[in-house]
Amino acid sequence: MLRRQLAFCSSPSLLCRMLCLALGFAAATLGPASLRAQSTYTAQLTGAVTDSSGAVIPGAKVTLTDEATSVGQTFFTDGRGNYVFTGIRPATYSIRVEAPNLRPEERKGVILAVNQQTTLDFSLSPGASTDSITVTTQAPLLDTGNATLGTDITNEYVRDIPLPDRSMFGLLFLAAGVTESAGSGTLDSYPSGTNFVSNGQRNATAEIRMDGALTSAPEQGEGGTTNVYYTPSVEIVQEFKVENNSFSAEYGNNGGTVVNFVLKEGGNHFHGSGWWFGQRSALDANDFFSNAAGIPRPDHLRDQYGFSLGGPIWKQKTFFFVDFEKVRDNVAANFSGNVPTADERLGNFSADSTNIYNPSACLTHDPTTGACTSRQQFVGDGSNLDSQGKPLNGVPNVIPTSQIDLIGQKIINLYPLPNVQGNPTFNYRQSTVASSSGYQYDIKIDHHFNENMHLSGRYSHLYANASTPFFLGDGTDASGNLINDGLAS
Repeated sequence: MLRRQLAFCSSPSLLCRMLCLALGFAAATLGPASLRAQSTYTAQLTGAVTDSSGAVIPGAKVTLTDEATSVGQTFFTDGRGNYVFTGIRPATYSIRVEAPNLRPEERKGVILAVNQQTTLDFSLSPGASTDSITVTTQAPLLDTGNATLGTDITNEYVRDIPLPDRSMFGLLFLAAGVTESAGSGTLDSYPSGTNFVSNGQRNATAEIRMDGALTSAPEQGEGGTTNVYYTPSVEIVQEFKVENNSFSAEYGNNGGTVVNFVLKEGGNHFHGSGWWFGQRSALDANDFFSNAAGIPRPDHLRDQYGFSLGGPIWKQKTFFFVDFEKVRDNVAANFSGNVPTADERLGNFSADSTNIYNPSACLTHDPTTGACTSRQQFVGDGSNLDSQGKPLNGVPNVIPTSQIDLIGQKIINLYPLPNVQGNPTFNYRQSTVASSSGYQYDIKIDHHFNENMHLSGRYSHLYANASTPFFLGDGTDASGNLINDGLAS
């Protein structure tokens, strides 16, 4: 079966990406139908067909049908009665076996998972071809043809488990041997998506794939660490598998773990979902230290909403799946540190236990190098006044007014005054609201030309903007991050 995964178009131009997608369709259409390939996330199903005496049945017709799309594939058993289906998209299937003078048998609800290689045998009994045996309950198939160690996170987990910020990577910790890196917790953190420890490997070295296409890359300036540059919405993820060990040579770009995501595909019937998750500051507790300093709780809010829809464009041939999600998050940001006191702004450092010296008044020099070895300590000359207006004549660690730079003094006055008393670590604390907003969407098209040719195309787009107001000066924006990226495969 021909399975072509197109990964292309890093240009931000949507027109360029649409052109590349059209060229990919043409390449798949004109390519040789006899070419066989298996993507890095697809499954393989093999088995043997025998009669009730145990004799193999060559030439038996085996039909594998996707229950959602009704798209089928046919294989005739070889001389040893064996059949094999490769490059199968993970989904739920029905499989029917027919042979002359034997009763056909059909099994429904056969679930094939990510990168699974399994076996399902059939034994046909004598009977008329008009009779048939249908098995509607199928036990989970074992991964008998693959030595890879890993954990498959099925759609039930993806759909039903609450996720902080609805990040898919929170489900990685359901896999055996996966733990958070020190101090990071289980939330998706920097480097995004790969900051976890799996079976002894170092953190941030995993390989992340979506429908076989690589979405992780080396983190810029970080050497061997990896970062995920696009995280799909929970609503478009069907399932994924965390592979820890003994995988094939095609996974040669990681430090010991591969995470294979499979995205949903539309079916013959329309299915969709809508969601809204909200949070307001009325239900939040104030930060402990801010509360102790009398700083009120900031006005926090979070909204995350969107929709998904999948269905047929042409039944049993062409299907679509789209999703859209928007996030607005205003979260409390707490600042703490040391700021100049009212006396220090006037040059009075007499309350500080550290002595300060005049950089231009040298007392002794090194006889060999001429370098200054000791300087004169600052002493008030009477031109200084403390914050209560008292003169500071002869007081140590007081900078005379004549030696205070006026520009420097204006800059230091931009700092706020202390609002925390009696704390040796910091004398100032403030809360503000860090704002972030963005949206993302995915458009996925699947077309089945025939049993031997299937084309899947996806365009994903992410926009995010984050900023934190500066608490010094006039409070204008001091930090921000803008992401506007697209991915086609």
